[in-house]
Amino acid sequence: MALLDSLNKKDVSEFKKDFIQLIRVAVGMDKYFSGNDKDFDKYLPRYKKLISLFNEKYSRLQLKFVVNFDESRLLILFKGEKSVKDVFLNAASKIVGLKSIGTDGFGEVDVKDSEKFSKKIESAGDCIYLSYYHQEAGSDTIYLEYNKKYKMVELHYDFKGVFNEKGPEFKLCAFFALSGGFKKIDFFSEAASFGFIDLLSDDEKKEWLDDFNPRLEE
Repeated sequence: MALLDSLNKKDVSEFKKDFIQLIRVAVGMDKYFSGNDKDFDKYLPRYKKLISLFNEKYSRLQLKFVVNFDESRLLILFKGEKSVKDVFLNAASKIVGLKSIGTDGFGEVDVKDSEKFSKKIESAGDCIYLSYYHQEAGSDTIYLEYNKKYKMVELHYDFKGVFNEKGPEFKLCAFFALSGGFKKIDFFSEAASFGFIDLLSDDEKKEWLDDFNPRLEE
């Protein structure tokens, strides 16, 4: 059984709408920060409230916004899992197309070598690197690390990868967001009210408005 098969399709669709809006806003805030735009400080309190709203709705998929001198990051954390090994066994291993695993980097042990593969899983410490291949999604990866500060497993990601609904990063996020249930909160409208479309390049607008517009699949 594939990872998301046990979930209600309408719930997955709702999460997709919410998550795409969240990532769109995160991209906008990232552009403001990297461009040293004064609007970053203007939107920051509202952005933090939006993150809190998401965390309230999807309690097992926790977000943390971190800002330092030269970087802003939206952390994605999986609540309730004690280790990267647990995330792998309970979720990531069930994503179709798993090809290899590593504890120090990608591609260390192929899934076909069952004995070495099992040993590699057992030896996993704070990090695990997973490689996937799927005919529709192509090649993709998942990098998990136990975040000692927040005492949760963190998904390291890039924006383009995580909002690809056919990719393993999105599927992993959807599973944790929905598997423990979620609250009936209208996150989508709040996130959509941020706008930020004017911050995108022409190519990015095409992606957001054509390929990733959730209204197209209703």
